[in-house]
Amino acid sequence: MPGLTPPAAVTAPQLDTAWEAHLDEHVMDLAFSPDGRYLAAISITGPLTVFHSSSGEISAALPGHSGGGFAVSWRADSLALATAGQDGAVRVWDPASGACLHALEAGAAWAERVAYAPYGNLLATAAGRKLRLWNADGALLRAYPDHPSTIADLQWQPGEQCVTTACYGQLATFRPTTGEPLKRFAWKGSILSLAWSPDGNYVATGNQDASVHFWYRKSGKDLEMSGYPIKVRDLAWDSGSRYLATGGSAIVIIWDCGGKGPAGSTPIQLDGHDRTLSALAWQRRGPFLASGALEGRVCLWRPGKSTRLIRFAALGSEITRLRWAPGDRLLAAACATGLIRVFRPAG
Repeated sequence: MPGLTPPAAVTAPQLDTAWEAHLDEHVMDLAFSPDGRYLAAISITGPLTVFHSSSGEISAALPGHSGGGFAVSWRADSLALATAGQDGAVRVWDPASGACLHALEAGAAWAERVAYAPYGNLLATAAGRKLRLWNADGALLRAYPDHPSTIADLQWQPGEQCVTTACYGQLATFRPTTGEPLKRFAWKGSILSLAWSPDGNYVATGNQDASVHFWYRKSGKDLEMSGYPIKVRDLAWDSGSRYLATGGSAIVIIWDCGGKGPAGSTPIQLDGHDRTLSALAWQRRGPFLASGALEGRVCLWRPGKSTRLIRFAALGSEITRLRWAPGDRLLAAACATGLIRVFRPAG
C-alpha cells in the first residue's frame, strides 16, 4: 500500500441533525429495525434502549444484561430483537411491550455475538468457542462442535441460509441442518472481523496483524492487503459489491474489487479524520459512505464519484457505531460518552 497522506482540514458543510439522545455511558451497539420504525441501542453496563427512529422518543427502556452488553440484532419481521451480554445469556425482547420473550443460554460466561438471519426467524449466537442456532420460539435447533478458538465475529451469508464465523486461523460457514462446516477458508492469523459482499461473491476479514484478507467464495482464491498502521477492525461493502472500505488508520482506505480485483491496485484514500477510524457504514442501496473516528468526527463521502468530503459533524468523543436506516434517509451515530445523534444526510 502506498504511504498514507496526512489529514486535511475539514471545510465541508455540516450534517443536519434530526434528533439526539444521551444515555450517559458508552454505546456498544446500534441497530435500526428492518421496518425502520425503531432504533435500538445497548450500553456497556447492559441496559437496552429502544427509540422511535422518527422522533427519538423512547419506546422502551429495558434492563438488558447484568454485567454489561455487547450486541443487538433485529428479527426480520421487526417484532423481536435479540441482545448478547456478559451474563452469558442472549435475551429476546418484544419492542412493543418491553417483555423479555426468551433467555437463551449461549454456552459461555460471555455471549458476545448475536445475529438474526436476514430472512426468516433463525437466530445465531456466539459465546467463547460455541456457536448455537435457535428458532423463533427460543428452542435450540443446533449446538455446533466447539470452534478451535474464540469466535470473533459472525455474519449470515447473503443469499444463503448459512452463517459464517471468524476465529483464529479460519472462517467457517455452517448450514442449519449439519454440524460440520460447509466450507472453510484457512488463514494462519488472528481474525477480528468479517464482512460478506452483498452479492455473496467475496468475503473479507480485518486482522490483528494490520492486514485485510480477501477470498473469492467460488474459487477459494485469496488475497492480502497489508501495510496498515494498526490492526483492522472496521470493514464495509458498498451495495454493488464493488468497493470495500477499511479502517486501520486515520485514512479511509477503499479497495476497488471490480474488474480484475484489488490485487496490485492503488486504493482510494479518503482524508477527513485526525485519529484512527472506529466505524464505517455504507448506505444500504445508495452511494454514500459514512466514517467515524476516535476524535469524534462523522464524515460523509461519495467514493465512486469523488474523494471530496461532502458533509461532517463533530460529536466530541469516539464514534462507536454508525448505522443507516432502511431507505437510507437517516444515519445514526453513537459515542463513547453515550451520545446518540441521528442525521438527515443530504448529498
